[in-house]
Amino acid sequence: MSLAELIGNTRIKATLASYLRNNRVPSSLIFTGSDPYHQLLFALNFAKAALCQNQTNDSCDHCPHCLAVDRGLFPDVQILEPDGQFYRKNQLDELIASACRRPLRAQKRFFIMKDAQRLNENSANSFLKTLEEPLPTNVFILLTANLAQILPTIQSRCQILKFLPLANHEVRLELQRRGVDPEKARLLAFFNADDMKNVAGTDWPELEEKRQAMLFILDRLIRQSQVEDILLDLYDRSRSRESFIAYFREMVNLISILLRDIMVLMVDAESGTLINSDYKEKLMELAALTNIDKIFFLIRKMEFLLRDIQRNLNARVLILEFINSYTPQGSAGAPPAAHSARNARPLGGGQANG
Repeated sequence: MSLAELIGNTRIKATLASYLRNNRVPSSLIFTGSDPYHQLLFALNFAKAALCQNQTNDSCDHCPHCLAVDRGLFPDVQILEPDGQFYRKNQLDELIASACRRPLRAQKRFFIMKDAQRLNENSANSFLKTLEEPLPTNVFILLTANLAQILPTIQSRCQILKFLPLANHEVRLELQRRGVDPEKARLLAFFNADDMKNVAGTDWPELEEKRQAMLFILDRLIRQSQVEDILLDLYDRSRSRESFIAYFREMVNLISILLRDIMVLMVDAESGTLINSDYKEKLMELAALTNIDKIFFLIRKMEFLLRDIQRNLNARVLILEFINSYTPQGSAGAPPAAHSARNARPLGGGQANG
């Protein structure tokens, strides 16, 4: 893939293309935004375009340099990532030593640093001199999702390019270009547009399985049928906190979108703005079992739960708040099933609750 073929952030593509066209590639850049995978694609394709042997201000994708970069085998393109929570001193020592040498095969050498905000103060300061006095052959590209955590002294020595989240239509068109059915591309883009890595790696059967599972859970909750089974399943999942939080976040998000569609149908049964339009008949059934005030309450409650997940609340609190939201009395008190399940199978273990 060439730089021009990358989706989204057209202004940044134009900026990078102008660097290549004018032969004025900055010695240090920071790519910042919410999607690190997207930044990495831009960094790699920018490096590939600069190193392409055909010198067309973009990559040809056919010359030995382009092919080697795509395979991760080009010696003058290095990708670094933290060894643990932070970059270690030996990593920075190796980087600084490499930066003192000339390129092996090309006219420039690219150092791409993932999660650059995880340079601690000592390692960042040792790296600072390399940025201040770079060899003309070196290009450093720092990738970060949190610009504020990078030292101001480093920021001041870099060109900063701020990436915008991908728009749904951009992802949808890219998926269709890859041969994905338009309706499936629409749904894949909607559910994954904030993370290009997920868009690239998620296939339709995987997404459909998740949507069907969440529709089943929502159906059980609205009908107040087999709620205890849902509760027990969540308790079991909470024994591994990391996997539980990932599952719970996705569950609440998908159910929020289903609730949004139900509310749309309550207002206008012929609306063309449904996200899960292929589930319209089932959603109409659920709409007949409740009222718009209750659905509006549930949507707001799901928003609060998504917020609370970020606050790292206790797993038991999250689970009971979720279940209680769907009981006839709203958010007041735990349903009988919740009390029964809690007594039958406690969460147990400090790790699951922490």
